[in-house]
Amino acid sequence: MIQPDIAIIGAGVAGLYAAYCCGIAGLNCAIIDSFTFPGGQCSALYPEKTVYGVPGFHNVSASYFIDKLAAQCLAFDHTELFGHRVESVDILGDGVFDVQVRNIRQGDNLRIHAKTLIIAAGICDMKPNIPRTIDGLAEIDSSSDFIQSCRITADVYKGKDIVIAGGGNSAADFAIDIIPIAKSVTLVHRRNELTCDSSKLKQLAAANEAGKLRLVLQSSIAKLVETEHTRSVFVKNAACNEICLNADHIVFCYGFVVQCSSLSWISNLNIDIRNGLISTDVNTMESSVRNCYAIGDIVMYAGKNKNIVSCCFEADRAVRMIKSKV
Repeated sequence: MIQPDIAIIGAGVAGLYAAYCCGIAGLNCAIIDSFTFPGGQCSALYPEKTVYGVPGFHNVSASYFIDKLAAQCLAFDHTELFGHRVESVDILGDGVFDVQVRNIRQGDNLRIHAKTLIIAAGICDMKPNIPRTIDGLAEIDSSSDFIQSCRITADVYKGKDIVIAGGGNSAADFAIDIIPIAKSVTLVHRRNELTCDSSKLKQLAAANEAGKLRLVLQSSIAKLVETEHTRSVFVKNAACNEICLNADHIVFCYGFVVQCSSLSWISNLNIDIRNGLISTDVNTMESSVRNCYAIGDIVMYAGKNKNIVSCCFEADRAVRMIKSKV
């Protein structure tokens, strides 16, 4: 049981900045996100994309911005529950929000009791797009790190054999970034040409010619095998021939399966939802449910503008209102 002042669901820009506002207001919070890293869409969908319109930043990548934002916002003594999925939210008799979450990899359940709830869950539930036709997926233990995300973490990929599945910009960006730190990098793509930008094609071609990258084209991932001592990726080419690649990690860069949030995990709250978004009062950011606030892309109100600055404005306004009630 965790009993923070505020439970924040979502660790994107809005959720992170709400945690910062809680810290400077002297409130403690638990911040929850199904991703194992902070940043939401910025980190998961377009980490290398340049972000604009952020005060004090010019021509910076989304990942760089999130790294700086997370360092600022998570500097307080908050409870960070990354890699945890919200299972249900109920309101107890005394008005306390009962939030039940599950550790995605370990399967452990955890209960959070908080007098105030901030929903910063974005507009969708994003999951890595991994084809279910690949043999061996079901046999891989949920706690295994065999399958990884396309996020640069030197501690994870340094000195390791990495297989990347995909041929678009995200696969190319990831390959270019980890070539200097990985032991070996193999890029598997189902077409005979990569589909990334031409500038990235040149970098990958140079790495391939220098022996720093192995390109396996017109091929697809057919099977994954993990034993106590080995990890293998079986690739099938256009001629139906199968080759085996030894790999410490495989990274799927097939994008994400995006499911517009139905907010089923808070259905018990009877919250006012319009067109899949939570209706709030822009003066307070409070929803139709008392002490339940909503911020970020999941919110709608007159004049709403979806950008990073708006996320921070909404987070600040919500926490100020919460603090005024304490």
